[in-house]
Amino acid sequence: MEGVTADEIRPPVSWGLGHVWVGLVLGILASIVAMAVVVAVQGSDAADDLGMGAGAIVQGGLYVGLVGVPAWLVVVRGVRWSDLGWGGSPGRVRDALQGLAIGVVAQLAAVPLLYAPILLLADDLDVSGPARELVDKATGPGVALLVLMVVVAAPLAEELFFRGLTLRALESRMGRRTALVASAVLFGLTHLQLLQLPALVMIGLVCGWLAQRDGRLGRAVWAHVGFNAVTVLVLL
Repeated sequence: MEGVTADEIRPPVSWGLGHVWVGLVLGILASIVAMAVVVAVQGSDAADDLGMGAGAIVQGGLYVGLVGVPAWLVVVRGVRWSDLGWGGSPGRVRDALQGLAIGVVAQLAAVPLLYAPILLLADDLDVSGPARELVDKATGPGVALLVLMVVVAAPLAEELFFRGLTLRALESRMGRRTALVASAVLFGLTHLQLLQLPALVMIGLVCGWLAQRDGRLGRAVWAHVGFNAVTVLVLL
């Protein structure tokens, strides 16, 4: 449209921010219920030290909201998966290779640069602490479960929700750049890890930019896979 920049174009979508909040709240509530079930079965000590199996159950509760709301839109409201970015041959070899490379570079190069000023001021910070605690719990079959949770399930569910559902809902209400930043910040905050927040927002920006540039989630998913996979491989 004449006189309107690309950043100001707001593509219409048949869902809104209300669906985003429902997905987040539903996921949190489902995780709480899952935790209550784990505690009831394993005892109160399980809440302080979740094993891999229990952790997978609690994480699965979160995905009730993150995946459930987009699926509901498709099944009930007639939204197409491609409307959420899930289309356009997301499994193409080029998407996989480029996305993985971007995710690996983000983890190995961008994250250290991002934290360098912080570590100069406080060199005793353990940025990888939560990830190390999770990896330390993985022994035997737990390693396969860890990879499934962190490298497969998390990128698929989170990209569908944050870059498919959330980013596009925000784009329908504000400029593309503002929507990109807002979705990345929301993505980071929902992980509830203050020390890891800069890295989470950074990869949220990277994946969001890829989703906006491509109009689909293929490379964004693979970048998320590469980013998470490096963490797991380094700490195993």
